[in-house]
Amino acid sequence: MMASILLGFAVLVALAAMPAAAAEIRVLSTMNIRPALEDLRGAFERSTGTKVTIDYKGAAATRDRVGAGEQGDVVINARPTLDGLLLQGRIKDGTIRDIAHASIGVVVKAGAAKPDISTDDALRRALLAATSIAYPDPAEGSLGGNYFAGLLEEWGLAGELMSKTRLVGGGAPAGVLVAKGEAQLGINQIAELMSVPGIEFLAPLPPALTNKVVMAAAVLANAKDPDAAAAWIKFLATPAAGEALKAHGMSP
Repeated sequence: MMASILLGFAVLVALAAMPAAAAEIRVLSTMNIRPALEDLRGAFERSTGTKVTIDYKGAAATRDRVGAGEQGDVVINARPTLDGLLLQGRIKDGTIRDIAHASIGVVVKAGAAKPDISTDDALRRALLAATSIAYPDPAEGSLGGNYFAGLLEEWGLAGELMSKTRLVGGGAPAGVLVAKGEAQLGINQIAELMSVPGIEFLAPLPPALTNKVVMAAAVLANAKDPDAAAAWIKFLATPAAGEALKAHGMSP
């Protein structure tokens, strides 16, 4: 009997001495915030011991995956999208947190004339005067493309600009067309145009384009480790994370 007790005690001591299994979370995220998240992931993993796996897709694809019930711990997407997923029961109530604001940038080929877009009226004039405009196809779910297309509808310019508009894929393609001289103006989120060589941004931005895409994160309803997921989201709202966002064209 004593031998059994001693053996049991030894096992308990050994188990207590073993390090706890490291947490691991899976993040489903849009592409536009990828550079900042890649800068931040290592620091979070080192400070917490939690492994972060991030699966990037377009905004619409990320929304649809969560809506279909795909397993994950955190989702990052535009705030209105997360509000919709909350209503579907795909997100834990009370966990949505705004983490970044993205502005819509306007670019020209490096060395080309830079029209004034410093006010909303100036932007309207620049768009009407442009020979060609490239921006992401809203039908593909681009956050920047959808916002800009909505702005054109609101201003009553969509029909007038249609003949000189080129719709492209999300991310860098609008900037690439401008760099090649195949479009005079390229428009998308600044964060997605920053990596394109051969283009220059127009500044200052008008109010209509400034901080118009709000990015948010939330814990998924089917999260395997909601506490680690919440810790990652909290980390994304720290000053250190804010510096990474600024470096990649977004604002905290």
